[in-house]
Amino acid sequence: MAFAQGVPTFDVGMFLQRERVLQQGEQDLALQRDRLTKEEELEELEQEQLDALENILNAATLASGNSGALVASLEAGSSPESAADTLYGPVDPNPGAAQMFGDASGSIEQLIIRAAQETHHMSGVGAASLSPKQWRCLLQALIWQESRFTIGARSPVGAFGLTQIMPGTAQDLGIYPAYYENSYIQVTGGARYLAQMLAMFDGNIIHGLAAYNAGPGNVQRYSGVPPFAETQHYVQVIPERYNLYLARVGGVDALGTIDPVLLANSTMSLTSFGAGVYGDYSLVSVQAAALRVQDIITRIGETDDIHAAMSLNTYARAELARLIAIRTRLKAAHTRPLGSAELAMAAAQAREQDFMQFDLEALR
Repeated sequence: MAFAQGVPTFDVGMFLQRERVLQQGEQDLALQRDRLTKEEELEELEQEQLDALENILNAATLASGNSGALVASLEAGSSPESAADTLYGPVDPNPGAAQMFGDASGSIEQLIIRAAQETHHMSGVGAASLSPKQWRCLLQALIWQESRFTIGARSPVGAFGLTQIMPGTAQDLGIYPAYYENSYIQVTGGARYLAQMLAMFDGNIIHGLAAYNAGPGNVQRYSGVPPFAETQHYVQVIPERYNLYLARVGGVDALGTIDPVLLANSTMSLTSFGAGVYGDYSLVSVQAAALRVQDIITRIGETDDIHAAMSLNTYARAELARLIAIRTRLKAAHTRPLGSAELAMAAAQAREQDFMQFDLEALR
């Protein structure tokens, strides 16, 4: 079939091919637009990061001069009790620390030896012509009678401690109320009071002991030992115990002269009492430490300074490390009485075993 000249024809195949080319072009354009959008977003993000870094650098530059003042204020704390030097210094601020870990710690014998050495110069001791060894033995015998070496002993009338000092006498000696919480003060207070009684009665040991027990007024009233059963017994058993210790003590600082069970029980009472005092005062330290941490956290929340916030976070982590020191001290104070209790139990068991060991020769 022939077609007339000049009449256009429609090529379906060519049309479809061009349509596909156009569609592909549109897809390519859409892809390019999408890529361009993502690139723009990345550029914006990079710019934000650069701006943030610049802000950090600016903040660090502006605030770097305030770091010293910031740390100084944190170290000072909000009160003298919460100052870092007080809480975390080399010297434990707890009043019970000396008794648990310091110079006032140790056995009852060591406390007696030290107290005897520090009070031997008193005039009453000289009036009685007591040597350092004799003075130590007399003081040790008095404590044996008064409390059996138990730090927290309390009489029905209110006498307290190793040397059973009345509150009024403690006030006269200038040790009230400190002697309630310090075994060393109890021993030195008793030594000072006994020396005063010896001086009052011209070095007469029996009259001095009677005055310690019944009061100097009663000794003066009766011109000697009052006719009280307790006082009569008192002036009899202490010299007996004094002679026993005098035979045992080889030198003024000799140890091992106290019955093992009494010594073990005394050590348990010393450490338990000391741990109780330490624990009571530790609450103050814990509260002060908590206030320090609270202050740091509050400052972190309130600051708009990036450098200061970073410094505060670093300081907070250091503060937590410091708190470990307080925890370690508390743990040590808790552990010591446990060991002393086991020692007292072992000493009691050893005495029971010695009592049960006998042979036929002993039964004859």
